[in-house]
Formats: sequence, C-alpha cells, structure tokens
Amino acid sequence: MRCVLAVPVLAAILVLALAAACPAQQYGASAPQPVPQDLQTPAAPPIPEPGPGAVDPRGTSAPPPFVERPAARPRPARPDLTFAARPAPANFRGLSWGTPLDKTQGLSPVTKPVTLPGTYFRVDEPLRLGQAEIRSVAYYFPKGTLTGVGILFEGQDNFFLLKDHLIELYGPGRQMGDRYGWTWDHFFIDLRMRGNAGELRYTFQP
Repeated sequence: MRCVLAVPVLAAILVLALAAACPAQQYGASAPQPVPQDLQTPAAPPIPEPGPGAVDPRGTSAPPPFVERPAARPRPARPDLTFAARPAPANFRGLSWGTPLDKTQGLSPVTKPVTLPGTYFRVDEPLRLGQAEIRSVAYYFPKGTLTGVGILFEGQDNFFLLKDHLIELYGPGRQMGDRYGWTWDHFFIDLRMRGNAGELRYTFQP
C-alpha cells in the first residue's frame, strides 16, 4: 500500500519540476550572438606619446591661432619736419655769423631809449626786408661776436609779407605756439606777432 502511494507523489513532483522549467526556457533572454568579424568597426589607433626630445613646432609659448594678432603692416616713412629743408643763412646783409665786433664797420651802440650792452645798429640801415616794411634792425654781440639779429615791424600785412619772403628763401617752417619758425642744428629763425607789433629774430648758436 505504501509503494502505491509513493508513485503518485513522485509523479506529481516531476510534473511540477517540468512546469517550472518550461516558462524559463520560453520567455528567458537569449544569449547574445557574436558579431561577424567583417562587420566590426576597427578601433582607432592610440595617440603616440611625444618622445623626450620632441619640440612643439609652434613654440612652447606660442598662443593658439585664434588669439594671435595679425602682423603689423609696414608704415611709410614720414618726412622729418623738425629741421628746415634748405640751408640756413650764412650772414645777414653781408655780415657773417660769428664775426668779431672789431672786424665790423658802420655799427653804433644802442643808447636810446636805454643803453643795451652788446647791441648795435646801422645808421643807414634799409628799412625793408623783401616786400615788408620794418622799423629797426639790431645786431647782437653778447660776447664780442655776432650771434643774432632782431627786426621789429608793425601790422599783420608786414607779418605775412615777411613770412612769405622767408618761406621763399628757406622753405616751409613750423608753427610753434605763437611763433612761426625755422630750425637748423646751430641756427634758428623765429617770427611772431603780439597785437599789432611783430618781431623777427635770427639766432646763431656756435
């Protein structure tokens, strides 16, 4: 009697085991299939490490291209306007710069309205320079040699006549504040107006 009952029990256990195994095989995930070798994407080659003696062709301190400044364009050379384009005058009305006072003739010391040491004039001085009318001409001998000439005049008309005359002789000058002048290494010419009075001065610096 015990053997008869044991057979149905074993059969029931076997049926339950088969029922539990079938769903797992039916719905379980299938194992991944390998991709054929001819369809596989080749791996990128590794980037080689720089050797110990490798040098950056752009330089270690070179900025990246997007921050580099464009090369400066060459600029045309500007003419030097500091000095006059033509030679300085070697003399004034025949009297050379640097001439000793004792080598001159026809000069008298200025005593009116006050005495001016080292300042002289010519009694027969022509009172025109170019097309301009002038009032007086003074010759300066501060250390016994001629180093300057001062010319006084009046009126804007005479200012522009003197300016045109000097430009014709020495080329264009420069505006320096209230002065218009010409510059050389050891010589200067200044022309200025103050109100209705003007002065033209030649200065020699040996």
